[in-house]
Formats: sequence, C-alpha cells, structure tokens
Amino acid sequence: MELKNYEFNAHGVELGQFYQSSAIVAEGAERPTPDRDPELYYQPSTVPGSRLPHAWLGRTGHRVSTHDVAPMTRFTLLTGVGGDVWVSAAHQVADELAISLEAVVIGPGREVTDLYDDWTRLREVDESGAVLVRPDKHIGWRAMTLPDDPVAALRDALAGLLGRMTVGS
Repeated sequence: MELKNYEFNAHGVELGQFYQSSAIVAEGAERPTPDRDPELYYQPSTVPGSRLPHAWLGRTGHRVSTHDVAPMTRFTLLTGVGGDVWVSAAHQVADELAISLEAVVIGPGREVTDLYDDWTRLREVDESGAVLVRPDKHIGWRAMTLPDDPVAALRDALAGLLGRMTVGS
C-alpha cells in the first residue's frame, strides 16, 4: 500500500517534466535543487523548459489560474505591473512573425492581479522581467529584467523557439 500511495501521489513525476530542446531558449540557469523527493513533490520554477507554475490570479472579479491566462491556443508573455513596454513588444513581434502572442500584465490596478502574491513568489524574474509561455504550458524563455531592446530580445527568443531566422540574421 505504501508503494501504491507513493506511485499515485507522485506530483513531481506528473508535473515536474523539464524540456531541453531547440524549442526552449536556455539561459544557463540551473533548475532549482529540490528540497524534497523530486519524484513525489513538484517544485515549481520558471527556468525555461519547466512547466508553467500554477498561481491564483484575479481577473474581472473572478479567480483564475496562471494556466487560464496562458491558454493552449497561443504564446503568452507574462510580465509585472510595469509591463507596458512588453505589451508593445509582443504586438510588434507577433505581427512580424505572424504568430498568436498576447502579453498579460499582472499587478495591482491591472486587469489581472496577483491575489495572494503567489505569482510574485513563483515567477523568479523581476517586476520588469517577463516569462514566455509556450502553448503547451512550458516556459520557452524568460527575461530576468527589462532588456535595453525588449522587441529584439523577444523576437530573437521566439524565432529561436520556432526555428526561424530573425530579421537581422
């Protein structure tokens, strides 16, 4: 029974998949060292290749998950309260690459809020940074802070994920 209990409750196995491929922009960051049994316990992270961590957010008076604001129909760029620059960059890059991409700004006074500060604890990037979520709910790329040229950074990341040459290449 103990073995079956372990097998049926192995959240680390179910949720802890990690991808290393050309469809991920590796940044050189290591996955966090597990505090507990990595097969039994899921340890959320936004290191590219990790599954998008779940956090409860608020949107128009309803509680929604990070998974709800990053649907399987498009790429989603999650950013902090000051992420207007990322929204503009996402629109420009989506048009250039002819892809479906939406930037979601999370923070006080925005359409999407961090109800319990869970996303703030889980995102592992600064308020000015961004996390790019692939349609399969895995992190494809992240910017720890706002780069000098967010359009170029996002364009290069998405072109790499999609196996395309960038405009300047």
